[in-house]
Amino acid sequence: MRRVLLLFYCLLIAGLCHGQAVANFAAKLSVDSVVCRVDSAAVTDTVLFREMGRSVRNHVFMIGAMLHNNSDSAVPFSLGYGELDYIDARMGSQRVQGGTLRRTPAGASYLQRQTGALPLRLSPHATQWLSVTIRQRTDEYSFDGIALYDENSLNAAFVHDLPASNGFLILQMLFQGFLLCQLLYAFFQWLMVRRPEYLYYFLYMLLIGLYFLSKQEGLFGTDVLFTRWPVLKIYLGKTLLILPYYVYFRFIRSFLEIPRDHPRLNRWIVRLEVFLLGYAAFDFIFIVATFDRGFQTLVYTVVFAGVFLLTLGFMIYMYRRRQALIFYIISGSLCVATGHILGLIFSYLEINRHIDLGVPDIFVFPQAGIVLEVLCFTAGLSYKSLMTEREKLSSQEKLIEQLKANELLQQRMQHIRNKIAQDLHDDIGSTLSSISILSDLALRENSGSQTMETMNEIKDSSILLMERMDDIVWSINPRNDSLENLLMRVRHFATTLFEARGVDYVIDIQRNINEVRLPMDYRQHIYLILKEAINNLVKYADATQAWLEVRFDERHLVLAVRDNGKGFDSSRVGKGNGLTGMQRRAGLMNARVEIVSAPGQGSSVRLQVDIA
Repeated sequence: MRRVLLLFYCLLIAGLCHGQAVANFAAKLSVDSVVCRVDSAAVTDTVLFREMGRSVRNHVFMIGAMLHNNSDSAVPFSLGYGELDYIDARMGSQRVQGGTLRRTPAGASYLQRQTGALPLRLSPHATQWLSVTIRQRTDEYSFDGIALYDENSLNAAFVHDLPASNGFLILQMLFQGFLLCQLLYAFFQWLMVRRPEYLYYFLYMLLIGLYFLSKQEGLFGTDVLFTRWPVLKIYLGKTLLILPYYVYFRFIRSFLEIPRDHPRLNRWIVRLEVFLLGYAAFDFIFIVATFDRGFQTLVYTVVFAGVFLLTLGFMIYMYRRRQALIFYIISGSLCVATGHILGLIFSYLEINRHIDLGVPDIFVFPQAGIVLEVLCFTAGLSYKSLMTEREKLSSQEKLIEQLKANELLQQRMQHIRNKIAQDLHDDIGSTLSSISILSDLALRENSGSQTMETMNEIKDSSILLMERMDDIVWSINPRNDSLENLLMRVRHFATTLFEARGVDYVIDIQRNINEVRLPMDYRQHIYLILKEAINNLVKYADATQAWLEVRFDERHLVLAVRDNGKGFDSSRVGKGNGLTGMQRRAGLMNARVEIVSAPGQGSSVRLQVDIA
């Protein structure tokens, strides 16, 4: 963090440690002839600090001093310098390089690595010139002066800061552990279900973890990535902030199924994703070419302020849908975006405006936002799993119902097959048997007139057989499923008989029933009932007028055959003329057939079939 303190330059000996150890160190090592330079010009310490505050990237700063070892033994010591990009310390044949953009010097102890101090050594009774060169490629640094520590004083300085830094370290370890658990959870979820949203969330967590690792890897004493190649912290600093948003937008689109449910919003988010990807590439190329962190941060702040406002519009749009899953995920997105914006604001005020806001660590805002987002994601995932389980149960119930319906259909088809077989056996079989008997009788008869009579009976039986076969074939043809086709066949049959017997007739069919679909067995039953009624009317009624009426009221289909013939006693409906067969066929459809007649008053056959 950049923090220029206009303090009087001093060469500190022993730092924060007091007592006999300090006195011994001071007695062993003495300092004089302190020199400060900016580029090659000698300046005072005040001017050096002022120039660092004005344009630290444009100059090379040098601090030199003469060191004397007044003891009979070599004096190892550490050179503390704060947080600088590059620092070179020369003393005799020793040259030690350090800085935040360099790896830890070889031979440094654990304490020196943790405090960022450079290891040096002064031989017994030696006097050597210590030269320290400072260069900055970025505007972010912390420098209060050069300090020399022996082992005891360096340990005292480290222990002095340990209570605060230790608490911060514990919090960061907890946060990194939290991210690691969520990272593994998303990865294994993706391995199990292979859905793209889990892969996107895994990449999002991975990028977030890498970003915070770039800032805090040194705290954990590891040498894996960013401490091994520190310059990556500059090159990838903003890239590791931009790419998570790109991946997170893709996660949201996939998790909430926005392409399917909200195509217009999806097109806008896709455009924003393309912009973020292009901006990430531009930012990386720019920082590698210029190393201008100040301008990079300015552009980043402006861009993400716009992205935040646009994202806020997306969130409002989605909130208005009032869906629980959307509420969980968008709330998490709002937490991340808010935490990031607060981090940017506080960073700008503290680093660029040098305003101390009393916040010990500005990472607390984005980290808190990420923790809240993970909690919202977990809640949303649990809710989605619950909904998926409910949908699965609902699908299973529908499948069971479909299986039951299929089983009923199979039973019904089997019933129809049995019915057709029964009809073939009863009607066609009996007719063929009678034809066989009549044929045998005709062969045995000697009289020509009797033979002709028998042949006529065979002819009539054959015609009847063809009619019944035609009825069966017609009823099972799926092209005749509509009520319109059924009524056309009934109309043809009725008009043929009525006109042959000279009966005046009226056929009245309601217009809106042509698209009614009937099951195959219903068609057969209705047709045979009407056929039987019309046959009886023509054969036995001695009628001069007949009426055929068809009505439909969305729930019931009513078909009626009336005549003005001689009538009969309807109380004896069960005896003869196929009337019992009509009742039986109506019962097979759960329909009702009413036969009303009286001697001399005509007759009426009314069939009511429930359709709904």
